[in-house]
Amino acid sequence: MASSKDRSLGASFHAQTKYRRGHLPSVTGNVVAPFKVYANPLEVVTLPVPDLRGGRGLWSALASSREHIPEGGQLRQKQVSQILWSTAGFTYGGQQRTHVASGPIASIETYLIAMRVQDMFPGLYHYDPRDHAVEFFFRGDPSESFSAALLAEVDLEAHAAALVFTGIPARMEPATRNRAYRHLYGEASAAAQNAVLAGVGMDLVASYLAEFYDDELARLLQVDGAAEIPLGIVLLGR
Repeated sequence: MASSKDRSLGASFHAQTKYRRGHLPSVTGNVVAPFKVYANPLEVVTLPVPDLRGGRGLWSALASSREHIPEGGQLRQKQVSQILWSTAGFTYGGQQRTHVASGPIASIETYLIAMRVQDMFPGLYHYDPRDHAVEFFFRGDPSESFSAALLAEVDLEAHAAALVFTGIPARMEPATRNRAYRHLYGEASAAAQNAVLAGVGMDLVASYLAEFYDDELARLLQVDGAAEIPLGIVLLGR
């Protein structure tokens, strides 16, 4: 059972990061690179160009039930490309990100856990939005470690892939004072919503998870869990 101290953590965090007129915290922090780069990925996969035509309309996607259960099967690389672009890519012209962000620099990173994706090895990939490509950095079936990191029991045999969003607080701190984490949570949620809408728009099954063992998911992604923290997951299937 959670203690009263545990139950008050959220309220305490919210209160301590309020902005009060005449008492704004000072702006501190070092400038952090706006994009994560892998120096020696196992492979770089350039994804198919996203398509702006076809698919289910926005209102139809919003109104669709998301209670469906995936039945297994493979995702096409084109579908993965479309979802990654929709959730964390650049709009045409390259000036803005497709997901809602509170500042000019996006604070999140996006990872693809591929289990059954056409023409892609099972393993872990990092999405590079500038080149619309994925960097392959861990080869092997990630299902067992990924399943163990989730609080809920999920039938990963029925899912083909997952997206994991992480946040880098230091990117936000120079501009947001002590509210970087507020911005991280909001941005990851916006990206996850885009991913779900894109998946549903292509008649896939997409569901959102926010309950996981933080340290175990961080280890799976090979991030430290402090400078870069896991924020949310979107499961994908068909």
